[in-house]
Amino acid sequence: MNVISGKYKGLKLNTLEGMNTRPTLTRIKEDAFNIIDNYFIFEGKKSLDIFGGSGALTIEGLSRGISFGIVNDYSRDAIKVIKSNLAKTKSTNWEIHNKDYLELLDFLSFKHKKFDLVYMDPPFAKIESYAQVFTKLLELNLLNNWAVIMIESEMPLNEEVISQFKLLKYKDYNKKHLYIIRLENKDEE
Repeated sequence: MNVISGKYKGLKLNTLEGMNTRPTLTRIKEDAFNIIDNYFIFEGKKSLDIFGGSGALTIEGLSRGISFGIVNDYSRDAIKVIKSNLAKTKSTNWEIHNKDYLELLDFLSFKHKKFDLVYMDPPFAKIESYAQVFTKLLELNLLNNWAVIMIESEMPLNEEVISQFKLLKYKDYNKKHLYIIRLENKDEE
């Protein structure tokens, strides 16, 4: 797996063997970032990868201009792979967490963090985990206005789950579903 575009273009990334992580297929990753490019300026923004896997999505974002990326995974083996991949960038504009996804969101709220781009590709996710994450992102005020969320799901999501966001693009890849959604009409504080 390689970085597709930007300053780290072509950088070869390690992946974790086994069934616990499923690296985003290159075609889906390329499509997703091409779609996001139409709605989002990467420079100076912050990203969050809740289920990091190999860290490839965070590195792709950093390569395209994200100023700081936070990547999380519950698996210690995944954390090792993420660290090795991020080390290849020679960047220090990232931090890694090894937490349960709901614990992570509470922690980031406590630290007053806010994000412009969120990647969400949970392993073996039940539909409830999507709703839980979106609810927490909104309740804990973790998103900046116009934040974009890239979602990969093994099953189609119920429209109600993403109803508080604007659907920018949906693509069906047979056994994978890609959603690009954006936070709009958020009340200013």
